[in-house]
Amino acid sequence: MAPLIFALAAPIIGVLLYPLLHDRLKFRRLFDRSMYVIVPVLVLSQIIGHEIAHSGWAPKIILILLGIMTLGIFIPIVIEHMYRQIAPTTEALSIIAGFLGLGLHALLEGASLNAETPTAMLPIMVHRLTVGLMIWWILHPRYGSFIAVIGIAWLLLVTIIGFTLADLVPHELTGSNLFQAFVAGSLLHVIFHESHHRSPHKH
Repeated sequence: MAPLIFALAAPIIGVLLYPLLHDRLKFRRLFDRSMYVIVPVLVLSQIIGHEIAHSGWAPKIILILLGIMTLGIFIPIVIEHMYRQIAPTTEALSIIAGFLGLGLHALLEGASLNAETPTAMLPIMVHRLTVGLMIWWILHPRYGSFIAVIGIAWLLLVTIIGFTLADLVPHELTGSNLFQAFVAGSLLHVIFHESHHRSPHKH
């Protein structure tokens, strides 16, 4: 139970750190710029790192995952250029898709916390703290505190479900890596779009 408690506490700590790192003028620009680097690294580590950890170094599979991720980045861009009037809807759908991928990853992570073999908690704590920061950083400026809280609650709930149903959750879902790669690309599209326009974080 202790690994689950630590895993649930980490995103909440990330949320509590957000106002300390972002809402102070002297830290805000540095924080935003660092997130433009941290989020892509986090996404790549989840997709590519997970594949290497479970299947070893397979260049062909990794290239396929990167290709699917690239589609996730550029398909929303193509749609936005073709139908400019639905650009806000496209961004919202990209965020939803990205959070579905985060949910799937949290489900598998929750199941791994209930495994018989000991789990190294420090990497998971750091990883999930960053995820909590990322969720608040993406949702709070766009949609406000209520939606951001729902995003954090979604992450925690899915983690609990994965932990509780660990025996029923296959650790390697069919096609899950491809799905996560595509929705990770959708999430990266939102990040790259924001780094170009910077509109949600103007104060």
